Amino acid sequence: MKNLLIISSTKNSNFQLSQEIKSFFDKKENISSSVISLEELDLPLFKPSLEENFKKNNSFPIDIEKVKNKILSSDALIWCSPEYNGGVSPILTNVIAWISRATEDWKDGFKDKHSLICTSSGGNGLNFIKGFSLQLNYLGSHVMEESIVKTKKKDLNISEFESILLKFHAKFSS
Repeated sequence: MKNLLIISSTKNSNFQLSQEIKSFFDKKENISSSVISLEELDLPLFKPSLEENFKKNNSFPIDIEKVKNKILSSDALIWCSPEYNGGVSPILTNVIAWISRATEDWKDGFKDKHSLICTSSGGNGLNFIKGFSLQLNYLGSHVMEESIVKTKKKDLNISEFESILLKFHAKFSS
């Protein structure tokens, strides 16, 4: 059984997109999929002094541990986030920082995992996809070249949506 984690940065349209993706994978055999919304977690702003405190006490906050363990136990990751100011959303940058610092090796949560980047944004989301793809590749993820993009002006093309998800499924389930 492969474990797929779908991470939504926000509770709005990206959470809805995450749920649509989960529904697709719920119909597949040998896949266990779950959705986590970063907005529902109490993640402090990453600061090196705060990290030092947590390491000194040998204890990270429960929500950091929760998302870290979910990411570590996953076989593949799907990221759903809007584009913020032409880039990666602050909440997503924050969680990446915490995961890279709360694991033994800073790449543990990402290396050798297949990742698919999705966005539901007001604009075209392409700067987010490009920037986040660079970051995930740097962290050791195998980032799929295609992405799922939903905008205020362009709804999902169902056949394109399913085609991308089928290709992603083939990459991590073999």
